Amino acid sequence: MSTDPLNNSGEKGAAAGLVAETKALVDGARKHEAQQLDLLGVPDPEVMAEAREALGPKAGELAVVAEARKRGRKPGTRNRRTEDFRKYILGFGQHPAVTMMQIQTTPPEVLVERSAAMDPPKRRLSYGDAQALRVRCAEGLLPFVESKMPVAVDLSVEGDFNLLIPGINVSPEDASAMSEGTFILADYDEVDGGDDAP
Repeated sequence: MSTDPLNNSGEKGAAAGLVAETKALVDGARKHEAQQLDLLGVPDPEVMAEAREALGPKAGELAVVAEARKRGRKPGTRNRRTEDFRKYILGFGQHPAVTMMQIQTTPPEVLVERSAAMDPPKRRLSYGDAQALRVRCAEGLLPFVESKMPVAVDLSVEGDFNLLIPGINVSPEDASAMSEGTFILADYDEVDGGDDAP
């Protein structure tokens, strides 16, 4: 019976075994990383080419993919899957915005009459429901017709004002009261020793 735990292979055999195990772990990690990158999708060929050019010809595939992901798509580039899905949806009929516009421009009385003719009594539109439906359609279409107006901010300051800093020129108690909306007439000489302060 041998007392050699390395099966008579010696230190060189043990080192070779450890190297083989390490290589197997590294290969497994690379495969796992490649699978994770595949889940994110493949960057555009143009972006991949730019990344390969930036990193040089000796760069590994994972490094090129990682660099391409950092670069990303150029702003304003349309997503092909979105465009394909858009074409697929529009193949079934008119554009949803047209449907919304038709509902929005239909008088509420007509919507109530159509609902009365088609829907069971519990699901019929009231006049208020018809108006609410029209308003929802109008709200959905409004951003495509009018842009949001910028909020006007008046930064002009008229008159005199005092900058009050707790612990410097107003006591912390008065500052707390002022933050709650209480108007305080403070004697600035009372804070931190008043006239005796250096």
